[in-house]
Amino acid sequence: MSSASSLRALFAVMIMALPAAHTPARRLVQQTSPPPPPQKPTPSQMPPPGQEPETVVRINTQLVQIDAVVTNKQGGHVDTLNEEDFELFVDGKRQTLTHFALVKLPEAKRETKAEPKATPARPAGLPNQPIAPEQVRRTIAFVVDDLGLSFESTYYARRAIKKFVDEQMQDGDLVGIVRTGRGLGALQQFTSDRRILYAAIEKLTWNPYSRNMLPRFGNDSNGPAGPDNEAAREATERFEDFRETVFSFGTLGALNFVVRGLRELPGRKMAILISDGFRLFGRNRDNNQVLERVRRLVDLANRSSVVIYSLDARGLQVLMPSAADNMSGLNGQQIADQISRAHQENFESQDGLVYVARETGGFAVLNNNDLNFGVQRVLRDNQSYYLLGFDPEDQQFNGRYHSIKVRVKQPGLQVRTRAGFFGVPDREVRERPRTREAQIVSALFSPFGARDLQLQMTSFFFNSAQGGSFVRSLFHFDCSKLTFKPGENGEKVTTADIATFTFNENGQVIEQLGRTFSLRLNDAQYRAALAKGLVYTHDTPIKKPGAYQFRAVLRDAETGRLGSAGQFIQVPDLTKDHLALSGLTLTAPLPNPADKPSSGSPQPPAQANAQAQAAEKPAASSGADQQPDPNDPQPTPAVRRFARRGDIEYAAVIYNARLDKQTSRPKLTTRIEIYRDGKPIYQASDRPLEVAGQPDLKRIVFGGGLRLSGLAAGDYVLHVVINDTLAKPKYAHAEQWMDFSVR
Repeated sequence: MSSASSLRALFAVMIMALPAAHTPARRLVQQTSPPPPPQKPTPSQMPPPGQEPETVVRINTQLVQIDAVVTNKQGGHVDTLNEEDFELFVDGKRQTLTHFALVKLPEAKRETKAEPKATPARPAGLPNQPIAPEQVRRTIAFVVDDLGLSFESTYYARRAIKKFVDEQMQDGDLVGIVRTGRGLGALQQFTSDRRILYAAIEKLTWNPYSRNMLPRFGNDSNGPAGPDNEAAREATERFEDFRETVFSFGTLGALNFVVRGLRELPGRKMAILISDGFRLFGRNRDNNQVLERVRRLVDLANRSSVVIYSLDARGLQVLMPSAADNMSGLNGQQIADQISRAHQENFESQDGLVYVARETGGFAVLNNNDLNFGVQRVLRDNQSYYLLGFDPEDQQFNGRYHSIKVRVKQPGLQVRTRAGFFGVPDREVRERPRTREAQIVSALFSPFGARDLQLQMTSFFFNSAQGGSFVRSLFHFDCSKLTFKPGENGEKVTTADIATFTFNENGQVIEQLGRTFSLRLNDAQYRAALAKGLVYTHDTPIKKPGAYQFRAVLRDAETGRLGSAGQFIQVPDLTKDHLALSGLTLTAPLPNPADKPSSGSPQPPAQANAQAQAAEKPAASSGADQQPDPNDPQPTPAVRRFARRGDIEYAAVIYNARLDKQTSRPKLTTRIEIYRDGKPIYQASDRPLEVAGQPDLKRIVFGGGLRLSGLAAGDYVLHVVINDTLAKPKYAHAEQWMDFSVR
């Protein structure tokens, strides 16, 4: 079999059986993030047991709702207060509370003892199951201000975030990593997938154009006296002030992006700004443009229930000349003046960090050399908080800013809350996208995507000798949610838009395609489409190795309903001649038992060999798939839903296997494992891989079969491991994952 036919065999497995589609006022204790409360709750309107009021801040003409954290002198949270313990003032006028609730998140689970040594740890590359909104416990956005970080601060920021992902991230956490100066792209979307977060951390590099917030000393910064030099120095300061202002706008713009992305998520959200600081009033304190933007950001954060915390990445500053400063020619008074100015500049640079945190109910961590200590403080601060609501007066909705102050009657307690709000109802702030393009973009960047239409996406990495590396994506969607209208000759007609996007690891869109297609189906085709769904297939050429995000948005043209999906893929660099593995396809074997490979046997799938002549080269196609209902099997690469007593046939391609110098043959072993909830439930032993009949030993097609009779219904992950005994240990291992379900 030729190299091309070997690949055709694998691609045939992927596209077989995919026929056509082208184109308030009582106390509540809460443990999770909940659905909306009535605007003016009464005892009869309170939710039943188990149902909790929403924790998103409401600001409208019927209810203003804010959150407050209460701590004792030791900094511990106090969660035993009642409505009568609070006093709330707006513009100095006391308000009557009409809504009161305590939100208390469950404590983090702690391991009481180490797992037995016989139980392997969860592999680092194991993909996470997608997280649903109702499963979110904490939503955390790390905003890394690379527009205002020194080289040293960038290093410490990377280390602190990585430690969080390694040690402090929990199940139910939704995390985003956003850079203020390097684009707001794919790898910065909120996710529970550690692979995406690690890839984003790797891109946190120093920006040489960032604003410099570190004090400077010496003649290089001061210069000789004289009118000419004074004018030049003033011009330089004006330019630096302008530059700082523009870069501060970038920082605030990224925070604004984060807050808007968090706005529709459940519960109280944390945005952790890691920065060297920014000024609110400019160098001469005569520039309030930054302050105005901060105030609007604060209002948006307060409406979105986003608490902003600030971490000064510089740590504790010495604020004295060092050996790196040129102090020659300066007298004692000049040195003292520069030291005084350095203290003033350091204080001013922390103004923005303190203000944006204080006004949103958070705090700033300053003068501390351990950034992760600040992260820990933030996490502890969100274990419990109170929701206070009141009915506003009409004059409070005049578009102006209104201050808020909360007092606790019990002595020795401290309360921290948002500082105020603008009198603009939520309905005027939360504008939903109206145009088709705006709706697609909104679904594209939403942390949970759009779920009105069911869209499932599966992407595979492959490489061919002729075309190079590419990613094949299968998009499966449920036709029962699409709008069909009567057409000619009894046909059913529907029109939909599908947009596909590919982002590289820098967040740049490297491919963006949109297509509107219409389906005209006769009665039999229509009934089959409703039962089986449709699959749209697309190939994306990949020119450079790296981390990629593939996303798609489906839109019903008639109703505007949306569905979206995405997948993260790490594309290897095959030019380095290191062992690598393609995407892993799962399907059902042929009905003929003689054509089935034995369980776990590492041989080319019989189904793939039977389809070797199906295609000349890998190319985009489209078709319809089988989907009777969510509980019925659909053992195809696009859906991967198998019967409990059925079999799985898996296939992949091994690249760059080393060849024995004497036999010119590789020495490979394969191992398969099955995981559920991150724990292994089946592990086969390593088996030698037989490569007889493989014409292209740089691209070895392999596969095998697996019987499912012992698995209970549920969701699983198949793990395939390849080892090359001829390669150096560092490059002798390749693995691939694919999820599937048993029904």
